Amino acid sequence: MNNTQFSDRCVEFVHLLRNKGHIVGIKELIDSMHIISAFKQPDKHSTLLSLRSLCCRNKDEWQQFEKLFMTFWYPNASAVEPNNAFQNIETASLKQQDKSISGFAGTTTSLFETIADSTDYAAGKQNTISKADFRFLNNHEAMREAENLAEKLALQLKARSRAQRKIVMKGRRMDMRHTIRRNMAHGGTPLHPVFSIQYKKPPHLVILHDVSHSMTWNNPLLFRFARGLIKACPESEAFVFHTRLFCVTKLYREKSIQQMRNKLESNNYLWLGGTCIAESLKYFNQNYAKTTLRNNAIVIIISDGFDTDSPEYLASQLRLIKSKSKQIIWLNPMLGRKTHTSDTKTLLAAKPFVDHFIPAHSVDALRSVIYKMTL
Repeated sequence: MNNTQFSDRCVEFVHLLRNKGHIVGIKELIDSMHIISAFKQPDKHSTLLSLRSLCCRNKDEWQQFEKLFMTFWYPNASAVEPNNAFQNIETASLKQQDKSISGFAGTTTSLFETIADSTDYAAGKQNTISKADFRFLNNHEAMREAENLAEKLALQLKARSRAQRKIVMKGRRMDMRHTIRRNMAHGGTPLHPVFSIQYKKPPHLVILHDVSHSMTWNNPLLFRFARGLIKACPESEAFVFHTRLFCVTKLYREKSIQQMRNKLESNNYLWLGGTCIAESLKYFNQNYAKTTLRNNAIVIIISDGFDTDSPEYLASQLRLIKSKSKQIIWLNPMLGRKTHTSDTKTLLAAKPFVDHFIPAHSVDALRSVIYKMTL
């Protein structure tokens, strides 16, 4: 394998890790290539241990990394065997835990295990929970795990942010074009050098989150996902709506998810009956659009689409938002369910102005949101 092929394979492996929930960026990619190149005669066990230490940040990532590594780099070989008694005991314990997972509605546990086993890069319990419809997760531990996965998934957006260069007066890399222009009065002699630094600029997100009664069962998952997006993009704004719209950006930046929920409830922002999507968007256009929307803004609407306002009213408000933003993405937890028909009047009216309608009923469904954004 030549250097080009080796680099391409490393990039593909990093993409696989990202798709499975690992937060891996350019630095981790470069370090991984250096680690593998440092071995004169690399063996799979040493490489596995080194890359796992670099690319894993928690227990779930640590547990699924071995199978991902072996499936990608050694597809014809069996997984690396544990090298001591403690690992054997731990592996047996984890298998027993996976078998004992309960809390899914009815007999869906065996169904989800079958789904997990049928995937190419299955990750046991974590992969099972990420595929499960959040509405059918009745076990509190499984629900919390899905919520954690959703927030971690949203944080991956920061790693995918576009790299840009910024002009500064001090730095290590001189920017020749700006230096020459600044020193024209000195005949081009760089008496006053100008430098540039590279930084990642996250996208500007505007999140409009439906918190009416019809969204009660889905919002614990979607709250965590939206909160992760706000944390990944510091300049973004968040709003919630039911019959009215409220700005809640500061609340979404709370350190604790429980503190965020308590403040939302104490301010009567949650769970009011009825949903006035069009009226809420009108209030947003009148009071917030001028200061929050810009030509590179990505507007994310989180709602099941049940609206008491007329479809024409909604279309007119979406038209105004579309004219001032770059992209509109609509996350609908009902789209991923077979019992829901997507040809409702509300969604048909919104279709000309929405770039992507994306299901939002599970963690895996939310994964496509990160890749649909045109950064």
